[in-house]
Amino acid sequence: MAAILTGIVLNKRPLSGVIEEGARKGEGWRFLSMEINDMRFGRVWSCQLRGDDPQYDDLEDANLIGHKVKVTVSAQTAGERTLKDGRKIMQIRTQITNLKDLGVPADEDE
Repeated sequence: MAAILTGIVLNKRPLSGVIEEGARKGEGWRFLSMEINDMRFGRVWSCQLRGDDPQYDDLEDANLIGHKVKVTVSAQTAGERTLKDGRKIMQIRTQITNLKDLGVPADEDE
């Protein structure tokens, strides 16, 4: 069963690299990293849209910052991440697909 996440894109950037260990060592990877703020609960989700997703090429250069989006959560993983200052943290990564751009939300204060 998939889950649906609706929220505001806080940032988006393409990332790529090469797998350094394991059976897939030497293989390249790429994904769009997005932080999406869940408007209902105020949580920020670290999301990744894989490079082999059919929407990747269309979304790579799209300006989605500040846009409301609806995405399908296809998987979640947790893993250790080393921050720039050397600290190690556990991070939940949410793999997404089927991104729908709902545009810039209207200001509710107007």
